[in-house]
Amino acid sequence: MKILNTYKLPIPSISIALLLLFSIQSVIGIKSIQAHNFDTDDNSTFLTLINQILIETRLINNSLSSDDLDRANAIESVKNIIDIYDDIIISEDSYVVDSDKFYNNTIMATVIANLADEVLRNYGAAFNVPSNIMLSMDFSKIVNYTNIDSKGQNLSHSANHPVGAMTELKFDSEADYYNAKEISDRIVEIYDSDLKGHEIGTVSNNITPSALEKSLYELQREVTNVASPMKIMEIVHAKVHPNLQLAFNLTLKR
Repeated sequence: MKILNTYKLPIPSISIALLLLFSIQSVIGIKSIQAHNFDTDDNSTFLTLINQILIETRLINNSLSSDDLDRANAIESVKNIIDIYDDIIISEDSYVVDSDKFYNNTIMATVIANLADEVLRNYGAAFNVPSNIMLSMDFSKIVNYTNIDSKGQNLSHSANHPVGAMTELKFDSEADYYNAKEISDRIVEIYDSDLKGHEIGTVSNNITPSALEKSLYELQREVTNVASPMKIMEIVHAKVHPNLQLAFNLTLKR
């Protein structure tokens, strides 16, 4: 998709598009995209919202097509889609989307940073860890919310369970776990299709993975294997975000 002109995206057009995308009525609360460490703009914010809708739609399809039909998770995803819709229409300002900058590497890298924050929020929610703890870099605070030993291993669950064994685990919110997993999958898709081989100071190479590529695939793998929340925090804060900053010269908020 490419936006043909620089323009202010009108709220009615967004409303109609999203209602056509998924016209299900529901009453919900707002799940806003909170500020992260990197500077953002309307382009990256808008693209993040679109990717969140895509992710929730995939979760609905997965729930409805699975042998073990989980309508509760599908309903949760419907609510989340309308959360995003409401977040857009109550915005004081429309999104100014610049076609010349809409798909540059900095924008796409910022979208990945936004989605990595969403992994933290949802993964923390799955284990009843507040989002402010997951988004912070104070690892000592997470011990108060999960059974974690001095090595960062989750004592309430065996480390690195395959997803197939999830029925044996006791999450506070299974829907939030699957959301985090789908987001981590989408992050890898975005990197592979838009950013791979374009990191600053690197030569395009399909054989040797970059530090950023390794960190994104590690995040996907550890979410799939149900690592401890502390482990997911470590990957995002100590690997994904720093590598994004170095690879695409992202600027930090002041």
